[in-house]
Amino acid sequence: MKKNIIILTIASLILVSCDKEFLTQEPILTQSSVLTLSDYDGLNAATAGIYAPFHSVNWYGASFVLNSELMGGNAKNPTNSDFTSGRYTVPYHWNFTPSSTSSIWNSAYYVISSSNNVINNLEGKETSTVTTQDLNNLKAECLFLRSLAYFDLVRTFAQPYTHMPDGPGVPIVLESKIGQPARNTTKEVYERIVTDLTEAESIIEADYSRAKIMDVTDKAAVVSKEVIQALLSRVYLYMGEWQKSADYSTKVIKSGKYGMFTADNLLSQWGKNTAEEGGEIIYELYASQKNSYWGNWDMISYLTNPNGYADVASTSDLRDMYEATDVRGKLFRSHPDATDHFWTLKYPGKVGLSLPADNNVVLFRLSEMYLNRAEAIYNGATIPGVTADSDLLKITSNRGASPVSASATTIFDERRKELAFEGHIFYDFARNKKGINRVDYDGTDVNRNIPFPSYKWALPIPKSEIDANANMVQNEKY
Repeated sequence: MKKNIIILTIASLILVSCDKEFLTQEPILTQSSVLTLSDYDGLNAATAGIYAPFHSVNWYGASFVLNSELMGGNAKNPTNSDFTSGRYTVPYHWNFTPSSTSSIWNSAYYVISSSNNVINNLEGKETSTVTTQDLNNLKAECLFLRSLAYFDLVRTFAQPYTHMPDGPGVPIVLESKIGQPARNTTKEVYERIVTDLTEAESIIEADYSRAKIMDVTDKAAVVSKEVIQALLSRVYLYMGEWQKSADYSTKVIKSGKYGMFTADNLLSQWGKNTAEEGGEIIYELYASQKNSYWGNWDMISYLTNPNGYADVASTSDLRDMYEATDVRGKLFRSHPDATDHFWTLKYPGKVGLSLPADNNVVLFRLSEMYLNRAEAIYNGATIPGVTADSDLLKITSNRGASPVSASATTIFDERRKELAFEGHIFYDFARNKKGINRVDYDGTDVNRNIPFPSYKWALPIPKSEIDANANMVQNEKY
């Protein structure tokens, strides 16, 4: 009998992903699922374990970020095949099939199932030393992690919300049990995400951080109220809910916990072992070889390194966008054996490592909050004392770039320059319903340019899921 591959039922499995460097507490590996979720300590350890799959090379550890850059025209496969390994040709050429599609499906549903296991086992776990607030903090973390998984799934495997909200999204699964769920609409998935995130924001302790209850190596690698608000800002932006996006960007900005990198220090922020306190990074994934999801040489820092696999380099049209004085244009490097190609310096490998096989991956930065708010204000949102121009100036003035006046084009271009190689560009094209015209492209003309609308903006559901789930409907033309 076939079972739906997206549903996982053994709660204790999530504990094997706890990173002993990320969390100094030893993970519990031998408990049964019942014992693991029977008290606060087990639920807390289980929650800590849910962070790990995001580091998979199928997700933020490599392909989710790199696919976006390759598909969106920021990145390319270097032409010197003797110099590179030949990886990542499918997203570059948009040659997706159900057997060769985005690989986050299983990892994301694993996070969803693991989150459900905790969320659905919190009731009645208060003790003389464990308060309702303690449990709510765990629930808020899991609601965020589940929401991020759903958000990444729906914007990959469904047409953009701004284009087809009632089209097929992904299955909403709120209980970890064997089943064959059908796809919910994209609108329903976004509504679930918003519901979960707003609940998480309302129940999490104002100053809560996992660092308060466990020793963590990187305090920017755990969920907080501001991290939840940052995701809400992004989700509302993707929905075209301009005022709400601006409001949540403002909450993060006004928290006072983060400060812009400047032209003097931006270049030194990439490859650090931990995020700089008071800097731009709101939330990042902490990379470590001790994480069971560590992908060795297939991690993003090796794939974008000319001394590694070097399979994903930058395009000339991206680099040509930067003025000579713009420090962001210096975030690229070449190689003596491939002087016509330049690779991003956002994943140089952590300081002190002999191989560039580890690099923290930034998910939310303060600069994005200013860019989100600028776009929202340009589209009609209002924030007292703030204009779209003033938010864009916050970016350009800290990068050595000339000021720009807000327009749909300048905002899109500033996002492309600022957030390059952080996994945004493909999704920015999609939600803006903009076709992609790739300038520096070495493939055939078949998929050089991707018009909008097109069936291609929703990637095919993996064949393994289609085969296992009788209720799963494949995307159009796949």
